[in-house]
Amino acid sequence: MDKQYKNAYHQLIANLHKTDGYIFNYFGQKLAPFDLSVQQYIVLRRLSEAYPNSLTAGELKEKMTDINSDMTRLTDRLVAKNLIIRESDPQNRRRVNLRLTEAMNKYVETVAAEFSDFESVVNHLTDDEVHTMNTLLDKIRNRLK
Repeated sequence: MDKQYKNAYHQLIANLHKTDGYIFNYFGQKLAPFDLSVQQYIVLRRLSEAYPNSLTAGELKEKMTDINSDMTRLTDRLVAKNLIIRESDPQNRRRVNLRLTEAMNKYVETVAAEFSDFESVVNHLTDDEVHTMNTLLDKIRNRLK
């Protein structure tokens, strides 16, 4: 074991963090030509999954993978880029709905095509390795909830 780590557990946490950084940067590079951040892309994907319906900011935040995402900032930037629409709910004026138009949804599909091979990041692992990693990562996350 490398001397920079106190023990194997410390090394594991460092490796998880470093691997997350590599994956995040990889996806960031794929999104750069579209002028989108990874978080913005995830917002667009979640709204695309709901299309033609809308989601509230709270519903969208529940669907995000980044539990610390600033939904207001993210959605403000996407509205400014004309990629999502923010509307007041006719039945509840305090509720704000976020949605895509048909053209916006087609744009998200175009961007998503860049990620058709996103599994290539891990497709060199065996089925058993993937199963073991999924089980272990779920176990870590469930402990932290």
